[in-house]
Amino acid sequence: MKYLNLRSRSSGCDRFNEMPRENQHMAVSKTRRTRILGAATAFIGVGAAGLVMAAPASADVSKVEITTPSGYGSTIGQYGTTCAYDVAATVDNYASSGAPQVTFTVSKDGGAFAPLGAAVDATSEVVTTEWTPTTPGTYKIRATQEGVSATTANLSVAQGFSPNSGSVELPLTDACIVLG
Repeated sequence: MKYLNLRSRSSGCDRFNEMPRENQHMAVSKTRRTRILGAATAFIGVGAAGLVMAAPASADVSKVEITTPSGYGSTIGQYGTTCAYDVAATVDNYASSGAPQVTFTVSKDGGAFAPLGAAVDATSEVVTTEWTPTTPGTYKIRATQEGVSATTANLSVAQGFSPNSGSVELPLTDACIVLG
């Protein structure tokens, strides 16, 4: 087996060069193992740090939905104009005080999202606001907390009316009649 003379490569290694060749080989092997082990440990440490840094944000909106029934009338699954609906967002970051607020925005017929009321404090896992569409069309509602959003599927809105919006009280309390 051929061994390298490392004396010419580095200075100050007299102790190494004075060793018998068998011990030099073992010393080189041990040094290589130590370097490889050290490099592997550093690599794993950097990877673990990267995973920690890439952890999901503390704010997370997992879903947004309309919790009020769509309404009564000729079309099921459509919402009515002038009728009020509760919009609920489920969030992970909430507290009695100090949690980031949730903003609700609405888009009509693929247009830009516009604010839907004021930002809401995230004091519980479910944060709500109210939505009253004013014109027929296809809508989407988005809830956002610290840049993390969830959006509803398309919401179809047709002409509607609430029978209890006048001075006469009818039996369908808080109902919405959709004329779709």
